[in-house]
Amino acid sequence: MTRGRIGALLVATALSLAIVAGVGATTSSPGTALVDGIPQRGTVMGQVSANVTLIQFEDLGCTHCAEYMKDAFPTIINDYVKTGLVKVDFRGLGVVTRASAPALRYTLAASRQKKLWQVAELFYENQSRLNELATDAGVKRMVGGVKGLNAKLLVADSKTLSVKKQVAAHAAEATRRNVPGTPWFFIKVGAAPPKVVRPDAYDGESFSKLLDDALGR
Repeated sequence: MTRGRIGALLVATALSLAIVAGVGATTSSPGTALVDGIPQRGTVMGQVSANVTLIQFEDLGCTHCAEYMKDAFPTIINDYVKTGLVKVDFRGLGVVTRASAPALRYTLAASRQKKLWQVAELFYENQSRLNELATDAGVKRMVGGVKGLNAKLLVADSKTLSVKKQVAAHAAEATRRNVPGTPWFFIKVGAAPPKVVRPDAYDGESFSKLLDDALGR
């Protein structure tokens, strides 16, 4: 091998390592740490006994959804979900960008391993790279550091008929409930029908007001 070819190989190897390191860094995230350890059942996260459910229609390519997840969601989780007062329920739509639909399928597939919310958090935190990460290879790299998540199984499940039916069911529910865009929120108290709620802003204080009202505080 010539000196020139050796040099080129070393450069390519260094670039590959840099790329892997950069992707690997996304798995150590505030979002995944926030939701780790909270019970998940399908699209729902929180204690079964919680009487109030926050239903959130969202799109993983939606910048306002990412804003909500960054600025309001930590308050909801720390003050209401971890304390057993509220459950949160994911409703995904995949229309904002061309990467939204595959990202949604991967996220719903993660619910089969009770890791939906970890994968959603990672997609939001890396939304600027959604086109790269919402692929079979990209999502495997992205979720590589999520403890207890089998990336190969995640990709396989994302292609199943059951996930495709779930995507269609979420879209049909959005139509039935007249959801005009994302993010869009409903609060359900006990067995009562869900009611639309409109926060003043995508911040913790605004959602605390809505949830306190639902809790009768």
